[in-house]
Amino acid sequence: MEKPVFVEFDGKLNVAIRRMNFRMPKCNQDQRRGFRVAVTALVLAMWGLSCVAERDEPLLSDGVVATVGSFEISDRHFTNQLKRFYLRTGQAVNLNEEVRLGVLDARIERYAIVEYAREQGWDREPDALYNRALIERKVLMEAYQRHFIHDLVQVTESHEREVFRRYNTTLRASHLFAETRREADSLYNLLQNGATFDSLAPSVFRDPELASSGGDLGYFSLDEMDIAFEEQAYSMQPGQISAPVKTSRGYSIIKLTEVAAAPMLTETEFARRRSSLRQVARAQQEELATRADIRQVTSAMDWNEAGIDVLWELISENSSLYQAHNPELNELPLPVDDGARDVVLARYQGFRFTVGDFLTEAYYTTPARRAQASGFDQFREQLEGMVYRSYALGLINNYPSLDRAFIQGSIEETFYGYLFERFEGYIDQQVRVDEAQVRAAFDSYPEEFASPLHLEVAEMVFTSESTAERVAERLRQGASFEEQLQEYGAPVESKRRQGYIGNLPVTEFGAIGPALRDVQAGEYAGPFQIAEDYYLVLRVLGRTESRALSFREAEPQVRDYVFRTRRQQQRTAKITELKSRYNAYVDLQRLNTLSFEL
Repeated sequence: MEKPVFVEFDGKLNVAIRRMNFRMPKCNQDQRRGFRVAVTALVLAMWGLSCVAERDEPLLSDGVVATVGSFEISDRHFTNQLKRFYLRTGQAVNLNEEVRLGVLDARIERYAIVEYAREQGWDREPDALYNRALIERKVLMEAYQRHFIHDLVQVTESHEREVFRRYNTTLRASHLFAETRREADSLYNLLQNGATFDSLAPSVFRDPELASSGGDLGYFSLDEMDIAFEEQAYSMQPGQISAPVKTSRGYSIIKLTEVAAAPMLTETEFARRRSSLRQVARAQQEELATRADIRQVTSAMDWNEAGIDVLWELISENSSLYQAHNPELNELPLPVDDGARDVVLARYQGFRFTVGDFLTEAYYTTPARRAQASGFDQFREQLEGMVYRSYALGLINNYPSLDRAFIQGSIEETFYGYLFERFEGYIDQQVRVDEAQVRAAFDSYPEEFASPLHLEVAEMVFTSESTAERVAERLRQGASFEEQLQEYGAPVESKRRQGYIGNLPVTEFGAIGPALRDVQAGEYAGPFQIAEDYYLVLRVLGRTESRALSFREAEPQVRDYVFRTRRQQQRTAKITELKSRYNAYVDLQRLNTLSFEL
């Protein structure tokens, strides 16, 4: 199994790149954002290609395709990044010479920024050192999970078939949520004594829709809920109510209300999707195994309940200190006597967790997370998480087969992402926009700031081109959109909202925008292929024609335009300067002859 690469590369890239996609297939918001960031990073890199030196004779070490400052970009590093880019763009990009060079230049830009950050001393600032320590702990925790949990997970065909079943089965459920086990057990007891979801939901939820609907979550399918929630829901029958289920956010009591399965699941379809099904199954089994490990370790701990009570009293009396953050310290500044620091709060198989350890672990728990401890139960769960983390870090730090070079490289690479963000913030601070510039931009290009054509649309998503074409033809012949959506539409969330997307400017539709400009209300457009196994049919519900805007109406838009334009100019100029300062160089001959498998 290939080792994971720990890279943060989102940055504050305020450039909207929509020409390559409109909506992504069955993925969450982070994955969609990842796609846009990947494309944005590539396009921005293309603008800076001429800033990289090209020499007639390669001057690099064997296996190295580019250098910048003290960094060497190896063939393996580059091909890993190219594969990541390919996957993040939905495998919809031709990896030609231009794209290769763009991906490589994005890495050169990244490392040029890191060199500059070091030169400025940003890597030695207190906040930077604190974040580096957080990164180190995160990387080590992932190593613990990999060596002690994930490597032991076995994915069988039955796991793959269960994922396939869930992919083709839609559930509808309601839930009652509680932050703590005590609250969840109280709700469950009320249900056992005759209370209903409808009667309890108003006191449980702040969200008016959940409160008024008895906690109805609508329809969902594979990988759309917390894995523990999903595991429980798919094991139930309609009408059943579960005991409290521990999720990543708290506890849920689930009532299954509907099950809708695909009429026929074929072996051909299973075989075609088996590779992706196995990936999902492995991810799910690894997460379940991780949670099981947490339960096993924390339940086996010998807890000093009296000591924990005393600690909670101290925190209650000093809540502002418990939630404080001072990156110049190395532990939480609670007023603990020296003699109390060695008091043991938990022990397990030779492992001891003291009050002093707590001050350290709490310090490396984010202030926002600490602030959630509004009562003893929430604090106790936080404490269990800290103890588990300390236990796991102790094991992995003493693991004899730990690849420490890889761990260190992962820490460094992730920390470079922090420095990259620091650079983007620095660029933001350099940009100044005055009223004269805003007015001049509007006067020069008033047509650019018109309100564009808006389309109110609903979508229908398909994984098969033939099905998309067949349903599109039925719709044009008068078939009911709602009925076709429920029978054939792919994403459950889309079905739940009746396919409705919203009232969007036509520019938001990217490459398919021109095909939509003449579509009238009540008409259909498509199918459009958005990515592999992802086809889209749109129903236009209404149109709002474009119109000119007054300066007052357009001013926020104009100001943002001027800021982004000036920011990009300053950023490009700075990157050009840094590439020159740190002697960025690409071996183009080597780049264009590298071969690899996707």
